[in-house]
Amino acid sequence: MNSKTVMIIDPSLKTPEIESYNKLALKSSVKTSYHLPVINNTKSMIESMNNIFGIILLGSAASVHGDFDWMKDIELVLQKAIKNKIPILGICFGHQFIGKIFGGKIDFLWGSKKKVGIRKVKINSNSLLQDSWEGYLIYSHNEGVVSCPKNFSIFGSSKMVEIEAMSHNYLPIWSFQSHIEASKNFAERIGVNQKDFEKIIPLSDRLIDAFFRKISGC
Repeated sequence: MNSKTVMIIDPSLKTPEIESYNKLALKSSVKTSYHLPVINNTKSMIESMNNIFGIILLGSAASVHGDFDWMKDIELVLQKAIKNKIPILGICFGHQFIGKIFGGKIDFLWGSKKKVGIRKVKINSNSLLQDSWEGYLIYSHNEGVVSCPKNFSIFGSSKMVEIEAMSHNYLPIWSFQSHIEASKNFAERIGVNQKDFEKIIPLSDRLIDAFFRKISGC
């Protein structure tokens, strides 16, 4: 029996995104594992790092410029996956974290003001999704990737954010600034109403499904 999992890392500082994890787990054709490196500890993450199909790094209220042990442990896990060419998906904080460890620049986009809501995002054909798509996604952030790392390409943009999505040119790594994993509970908590939440489902689902297809093909 294969004991490998898709490692889902939730670096939430206070409230675990359990509904978002459940949404991802239900979409995965392989077993998933859930890790809370800040609220709990990094032990389970470190112990599982040699037995994974892929990694999904979720969002966090923390800044990637922080100097915390849990961030160093996440980078250790990611670097191991990068070395072994294991698929990685970064979302919001995860998007910025990937940008940072590969040498990109992360900075405030609107001063230090945090903005939340939904926005229309254009996704261009890329190694994750063969056809181009445009749709709404949920966002909640004040920082973003403002300079793309070397060997990465931008494949998603919006009127608010130039680097909405990026991918590595040679490795199976993709990242999104918007919350493609957002659950109804997450949307309600940040003030996104039901009508707007329903608008984000088509593109969010398409992107998540595309990543899990990459996992299944490994």
